[in-house]
Amino acid sequence: MKRIIMIIAVAMLTAMCGTVNKGNSTTAEKRPDVQYRDDFKSAGEAEKNKLLKDLKAESSNYSVLIFTQNYKGQKIKVSNTNKRLFNEYVVSNLKTGIAGKLRIDNRYDTTLYDNYDKTSTVIEAKEAQKHKYIYVMKNPGNKNPFTITYSNTLRPLE
Repeated sequence: MKRIIMIIAVAMLTAMCGTVNKGNSTTAEKRPDVQYRDDFKSAGEAEKNKLLKDLKAESSNYSVLIFTQNYKGQKIKVSNTNKRLFNEYVVSNLKTGIAGKLRIDNRYDTTLYDNYDKTSTVIEAKEAQKHKYIYVMKNPGNKNPFTITYSNTLRPLE
C-alpha cells in the first residue's frame, strides 16, 4: 500500500513540474524575416527629397517606415515607448505595391501590431538607426508574420 501511494505521489509531482504557465498572453510576438538590400532601382532625388520633407524625416534620428505588399485592410498599430505613431487600416495598392508610409523615431524600438492576426514584431532601434528606409511586407499564412527590409535606397513609390 505504501508503494502505491509513493508511486502516485511521485507521478503527480512529475506531472506538475512539467507544466509551465505562460500567462494570459493575447498577442504573439514573432521574429520577422529580415533582409538588408540596397540593390533595387532607386527613386530620383526629387522624389526622395519630397518624401522626406512631407514626412518631416530629414533628420538622422528619423527613418521612414513603408508598408508594402499583402495588406488587405487590417488595422495596423505602430508605437514606440513614447507614443502611438500609427493606428489605421492598411490596404496595399496593387499597382505600386505600397500600402502606406510614416516617419519613426529610430532612437527607440518600434512595435508593429496586426489587429487581425493578433501578431506583433519589433523594429529594433540599433537596426533602424543604420537605415533610412524600412520596408515592411505582410506574410499571410507564413510562420513569420512580417518581412522587414532595411535599406538606404528609396524605391520608386509611384
